[in-house]
Amino acid sequence: MNEKNLLKLITIGPILFIPLVVFFTFFYYIIYTQELFNISTSNLKEELILKQKQNTISKVKMAVDIMIYERSTIEERLKEKVKDRVKQAYEIGQNIYKQNIHKKSEAQVKKMITDALRPMIWNGGESFIFILDKNGVFALAPEYLKNFEQKSIIDFQDATGRYVIKEEIALVKEEGEGFLWDTFTRPKKDSSAQYKQIAFVKDFDMFEWYLGSTEYLDITTKEIEKTALEILRNINKNSGGYFFVFDTKGNVILHSSNPELEGKNLLQSDNQNHVSTTTNLLKSAGSKFKDFVSYSWENPKNGKIETKLSFIQRVPKTEWLIGSGFYTNEIESIAAEKKSELQKIKDKELLIVKVYSIIFTIISLFISIFISKKLKEKFTFLKTDLDKKSNELQELNEELEEKIHKRTQELEDAYSKMQHIANTDSLTQINNRYSFLNTFNSQLKKHKEQQKEFSLIMFDIDYFKLINDTYGHDVGDIVIVEITQTVKVCLREGDIFGRIGGEEFMIFLPHTSIHVAKEIAQRVRIAVYECDFSVVEHVTISLGVTAYTNAKDDSDILKRVDTALYKAKALGRNRVVVY
Repeated sequence: MNEKNLLKLITIGPILFIPLVVFFTFFYYIIYTQELFNISTSNLKEELILKQKQNTISKVKMAVDIMIYERSTIEERLKEKVKDRVKQAYEIGQNIYKQNIHKKSEAQVKKMITDALRPMIWNGGESFIFILDKNGVFALAPEYLKNFEQKSIIDFQDATGRYVIKEEIALVKEEGEGFLWDTFTRPKKDSSAQYKQIAFVKDFDMFEWYLGSTEYLDITTKEIEKTALEILRNINKNSGGYFFVFDTKGNVILHSSNPELEGKNLLQSDNQNHVSTTTNLLKSAGSKFKDFVSYSWENPKNGKIETKLSFIQRVPKTEWLIGSGFYTNEIESIAAEKKSELQKIKDKELLIVKVYSIIFTIISLFISIFISKKLKEKFTFLKTDLDKKSNELQELNEELEEKIHKRTQELEDAYSKMQHIANTDSLTQINNRYSFLNTFNSQLKKHKEQQKEFSLIMFDIDYFKLINDTYGHDVGDIVIVEITQTVKVCLREGDIFGRIGGEEFMIFLPHTSIHVAKEIAQRVRIAVYECDFSVVEHVTISLGVTAYTNAKDDSDILKRVDTALYKAKALGRNRVVVY
């Protein structure tokens, strides 16, 4: 290369090269930021729908578990009910005996006892206190069997052919008291029909009597089912969600979002959409491969017909089917709002990057022009001073690169801040739902690999909707912030705290047993209960606690802690329930 061409290269090279390096550095960062935003938002709607589906499935399975649990207590409650009746009657009879046996004849005392116990009836006369002597003679009979009073029914057989009176007498003689299952007639029913019932009998050793009472199985079963339905209805009031309960014939037993449908048979409805939708839901419940059913239904929030996704599951050993669902338009609205929020953050950051890129490109252009001019002026001295000038140029380039590196670091810090905003709940400044669940999944994998136990606490604010309705959402926000600050003080270093819903929170307790987790939960509950709130007088929370101890627990741990929380609220709130 001759001296003229070398001079052109020295003059033009810095003017082109340095600004281009700065420009392309910023241009690459802008493209990278835009690509990251596109990746983050491309599947946002699908991810939200998937999460809502998972939440709906968990809610339905929780509701089915509640129904299974309530039905599992039928026999226990039935026994407790009849036993308490007989014990009460026994105490009444015993008191009458003690107070009168030395004053009146035995016949008079017996009559006083039977007169006192005769009014003890329940369920419209279907349940009552009866008295027989140990020869099978009715001393006290219910109204509809009064013609058997003072007569022997020792040879009475129930529908299965059992001599139940003889069995009762034998039980009283051998054990003093006990339970018997049998079948018996019912008042106001066909006298030839018999129904399954449980009896509790107890020896009345002051005479050769024994007392007893019975309860029909179907009466307590209906009471249990009513209790379970009330639990589901109350859960809906507190969470803003809903359940619907059908039977296999299409009868609506519970529909908390459309209560006007309760008691109706949708398969016999004049509304063909109701008929076809119910048919598809029943078909899905009977399928081995259960999936969400998509259909059109009126949204009670706006009165519009919208697309809805529902999941339904049958309660084992019953004709009941429990389901829940959500409207896809609501998810789309949430996704659009989230995307808009991220778009604003991204646009703001890109604007800053673009402004700085222009400023640094202009600065680098002036610097390169200055360097080029100096090189041209000093070129004649290049032979004698080449090494010196080369070092100066290198120092200038390093200074410029350091500035570029510094700005790049500033941009990376700004990007980290953007990520922090995306992962942090704007109100409480703790982990939002997305961040908490990502952290939870990561910690779950880590604890599984290390075979270490951990615990999970879920809680929400009792009657929070009432606070918002009474004082306004601004006060509700202050309550949420003050509860968050109160709970943070109760937690240990390393515990992970997140807000996963409007008034719902979760706490991840690594390397923590269920006993310690319960103590922490109680400490949190008490701290909130004793907190002196600045805007309201008193607030309580309900907490559910569960623990992971082995790999078998990981599939349902979120459902179990959710179930524990719903149980705490169903039991009266302001309490801790461990599952």
